[in-house]
Amino acid sequence: TGGTFDNAISGSGQVVKSGDDTLTLSGSNTYTGGTIISGGTLVASNVEALGTGDVTNDAVLELNTGGDFDNAISGSGQVVKSGDETLTLSGTNSYTDGTLISGGTLVATNLEALGTGDVTNNATLELNTGGTFDNAISGSGQVVKSGDDALTLSGSNTYTGGTTIS
Repeated sequence: TGGTFDNAISGSGQVVKSGDDTLTLSGSNTYTGGTIISGGTLVASNVEALGTGDVTNDAVLELNTGGDFDNAISGSGQVVKSGDETLTLSGTNSYTDGTLISGGTLVATNLEALGTGDVTNNATLELNTGGTFDNAISGSGQVVKSGDDALTLSGSNTYTGGTTIS
């Protein structure tokens, strides 16, 4: 189904998003059973919208919020960062269909935060981690390297927004 659901969801159960429509979850949810996205787009308008469990994303997960999102994200779907705020992904993520940054800043605090797919960055991507990052980065956005650890970008990168080391 589609629309906006702003009621609070609690308990140990699972939330499943199916169908082709876009559904926005805007409540401060505490459910622990995880989230499954099997069709359409699920938009989280705050970092508590998806509860505390893992997310299996086989469609589109759009994070239109700021804050720290530490739920693990897996599956064959895409993650979209929208909105003007700064969002930090700190989970160990394995999703495969890439990341689209269309607004604000997306901060990755570990090499696995952005899954295994390519990154299309049309805003700001901040990498606050060390090691070798081999996901390809494209788009018109800026890449910022923060933190003390050494980082190697080894992907086939074509982004045009420049690089800042802070």
